[in-house]
Amino acid sequence: MNVVQLFNKTLETPQTLPEPVVKTNKLLVENMEKMMVFQMNALKSYLDIGLNQMRAAAEITDLQSLQDFYKRQAEIAQTVQHKLMSDTKAMSDMAARFKTEMDGLAKTTLEDALPKAA
Repeated sequence: MNVVQLFNKTLETPQTLPEPVVKTNKLLVENMEKMMVFQMNALKSYLDIGLNQMRAAAEITDLQSLQDFYKRQAEIAQTVQHKLMSDTKAMSDMAARFKTEMDGLAKTTLEDALPKAA
């Protein structure tokens, strides 16, 4: 039997993945989705801030509007710094929750497997 025939035979035979593998896969997908949505929203926020800054710079027409623009820069920088810190903490919290869920899944899997092995 060649490799292709073996592969085809394996695909024809109904098999199910072990429950822990299925749960792990689902948990990984859910976590990746949450992180991607969060990152896309964060990126949009940063892009909006940058675009608003470019619009404000385009509105500079005289020395007074230039001075006003530069005065707002400290506030903008503080806003971005606060957002960066907040986003970093949110990502860290998501990673910690994911780790806790994976640890719980591993513990449950081991607890289920150990009595069967004995």
